[in-house]
Amino acid sequence: MPHRLRPFLRVAAVLVALAIGGGAAEGWAEVRDQSPTAHDTAQAQAYDTLWSLLRLNDLLDIMQVEGATMALESDVDLLGHPGGTAWERRVQAIYDIDRLKADAESAMEAALDPAHLEALNSFYASENMQRVVELEISARRAFLEPEVEDRARTAWLSGRALTPHEDAILRFVEVNDLVERNVMGALNSNYAFLRAMTDAHPVAAEKLTEQEILFEVWSQETEIRRDTSEWLFAFLSTAYGPVSQKVLDDYVSFSATPAGHALNHAMFEALDQIYIRLSSDLGRAVGEFGAQQDL
Repeated sequence: MPHRLRPFLRVAAVLVALAIGGGAAEGWAEVRDQSPTAHDTAQAQAYDTLWSLLRLNDLLDIMQVEGATMALESDVDLLGHPGGTAWERRVQAIYDIDRLKADAESAMEAALDPAHLEALNSFYASENMQRVVELEISARRAFLEPEVEDRARTAWLSGRALTPHEDAILRFVEVNDLVERNVMGALNSNYAFLRAMTDAHPVAAEKLTEQEILFEVWSQETEIRRDTSEWLFAFLSTAYGPVSQKVLDDYVSFSATPAGHALNHAMFEALDQIYIRLSSDLGRAVGEFGAQQDL
């Protein structure tokens, strides 16, 4: 594997989405039966309500900026040379926001059992939870600035004793299995990237074997796990800092219910599909652009 790709994989791993919190909600209606029954209509409206309550369009907007900015700024690391306008056009096509939202909406609906919609909408419609969702989105947007993320990481890693608030954040991460799910999502996305890059490259000397791909993916696991843990706790401590202890404890408790588990599962299923597709498309582009340079 070219050494220039290693920094990219480390960064890409951290961008596998934190599948919590958050938007208009019109997108799901476009992919459903055009002649729905009354039951189908009510269910569709319930999905749309949840999408809006979780502010998922806002989250996808931020994810699009994260991914596209990373790919554009990493052109020399990825390609071995500046990508220029052709690379910019390709990246913008890969991270097309309308496609991201349509794909995420479809995947989310397929992964979430409608039996949990009533409980989820009731919980997230409360004033307290809408405040939590707003804080999640605001923190995610603030983390687009590297210095904000760096300060948050430093604060979390300060070595001081945890407060009851921070202990609740630890429980939240454990209940939702956030570290392990994000690490596995990152490894899968990195595999998809390298597999697509290799398949797209016509120069035999630049192709990786399956064994080499697996070695490179798993050689990143320890660093991905450390980076992911630091990012998660830094992000959550930033987002939930203003949240009262009672509201945070209630959030942790709800996450442990069947409805909470169902939502967490559906979010990861949907967003993992998005990141694997993005990683594959980006890897294919790197293989093609790298081949042009090598030839």
